[in-house]
Amino acid sequence: MAERARVALAVALTLVAAVPAGAQSTAPLPIDAAAQPLLGQWRITGIAGRPVVRGSGARLALADVRISGNTGCNTLGGNFRVERGHLTTGGLITSRRGCSPQLMRQEKVLLDLLDQRLAVRQSHRGRLILTARDGRTLVLVRAT
Repeated sequence: MAERARVALAVALTLVAAVPAGAQSTAPLPIDAAAQPLLGQWRITGIAGRPVVRGSGARLALADVRISGNTGCNTLGGNFRVERGHLTTGGLITSRRGCSPQLMRQEKVLLDLLDQRLAVRQSHRGRLILTARDGRTLVLVRAT
């Protein structure tokens, strides 16, 4: 996973450097209507059937086509898309800080889930439930 993140970062930096100055557009990319309810700030409350580590501050933010957040240990960033009720991330990169074993386990499971195609549904309580093919879930609530 770490090697893949380094390669993705190198490729991204190479692509940015290759674009002539002034050619980068600041206009937002169009957002699929299905993605609209997902946009915003979210607190992660559950990862694969377990509550997040108390006080870890695990969170995600979805804006335009970008996903960012904190695993409870490291920051993350990349792209996302929503197609046919499924969220897919691409090119996620993370910072490389070391944390307690408990936070590192939480981070590994979270990143493993975000590396999959996740079915999206919103519960009657307003929670966002992202479900992997194997049934593991990521539970999010709106950040206030």
